[in-house]
Amino acid sequence: MINSIITGTGMYIPDFILNNEMLSQIIDTSDEWITSHTGIKERRLEQRKYNYEMLGEASRTALKNAGLNPEDIDMILISTCVPDYNYPSTACFVQNYIGAVNAASFDITAACAGFAFILDTADVYIKSGKAKNILIASGEITHRLADYSDRSNCILFGDGAGAVVLSACESDEKQGILSSYIKCENDGRKLMTIYSKSYEPAEIFDAETKIFKSGAEKINNSFITQNGREVYQFVVRILPQMLEEVTSRIGIGIADLDYIILHQANKRILDYLIKKYDLDPAKVPINIEKYGNISSATVPVLLHELNMAGKLKKGDLIMLAGFGAGLAYGAAVIKW
Repeated sequence: MINSIITGTGMYIPDFILNNEMLSQIIDTSDEWITSHTGIKERRLEQRKYNYEMLGEASRTALKNAGLNPEDIDMILISTCVPDYNYPSTACFVQNYIGAVNAASFDITAACAGFAFILDTADVYIKSGKAKNILIASGEITHRLADYSDRSNCILFGDGAGAVVLSACESDEKQGILSSYIKCENDGRKLMTIYSKSYEPAEIFDAETKIFKSGAEKINNSFITQNGREVYQFVVRILPQMLEEVTSRIGIGIADLDYIILHQANKRILDYLIKKYDLDPAKVPINIEKYGNISSATVPVLLHELNMAGKLKKGDLIMLAGFGAGLAYGAAVIKW
């Protein structure tokens, strides 16, 4: 039996801190309001590095943690909403940055659920025998997408990157990724959208003049737009469904989990989960107060923090789960 096990974790968090008091100087808000509505006290913003460099630093830490060299990596999968370039893929830039000369590299975009999607994809490659060591990483510079005149959105987002090394392990005992689940709901763009490069489709050929045109019309707003209330309703509806589906596949209940590492979108969602299943709050770790919503990077960043703190013990059952625009969502249960 080939298992996909996590052999290394890593993260990169920028130095610059944007706290709630600083935000209150540019928009009509306050530390009390932001904290009570989101649980966020501060977020980090990257000022000097490209996204691929953040991802590269997180990846180097994960490789060191795994005891592997860049040449040992067969594949690199990157999740990001904020690529530095349209092409090549961000994964190719990360590959060059860390010197992983033997890797195939590509990106997967699934917004805040991105880490769940690259984890699921990597698991398939490893269990099929097509790869032995896969580096997966999520990195976001979300402040590039935030409208700092929109107080409902700009208070949420921060920057950072997290990485994991998945390795093949042959064993008679089931370990590593025990179960995974990814899904998307139709027509989610109504709730959360960012236009690409501020353009929308338009005719490229004028039949009367027989002249080609630019083929696109400018859109003024290319920032994150979302219906926060509807997104929250979506999350509290699909979250139990997702968690119960991925645990039932391996014959366990949510109460059997040692940790649920959930996408850090809003503390209210985390509190909802704790209350619904009457969980020990220690089982649902939170770091949103320090970093805000780092989109797809929140899960691997929190996983690395727990790993470095020595809180993850051999045999622990850990849920990793994310949700976001699409509307996309996914989860996995791993045996540490």
